[in-house]
Amino acid sequence: MALLNRLGELVTNPQGRLSTTDTATMVALVVSSLALIICVVMDRQPDAALGLYLGAWVTHAGVQVHQKLKVPVARPAGGDDEQRN
Repeated sequence: MALLNRLGELVTNPQGRLSTTDTATMVALVVSSLALIICVVMDRQPDAALGLYLGAWVTHAGVQVHQKLKVPVARPAGGDDEQRN
């Protein structure tokens, strides 16, 4: 039951507000997963559908990692410990 209580974290930002980016990502994940399942059940080119599905989500993950690396890391307000006496 604890897992169900944390589902809201998938679509909220660290401040607790609804994140449009995270919400859009979750909707895209659900829709693309359902489309893949339908393709497999109906036997409509499941290999191509699986390749596109995996390619899209691997690319998405790579872009997210790249964006996180570009964001500068916030430094503490007190400065570096090495400079203090």
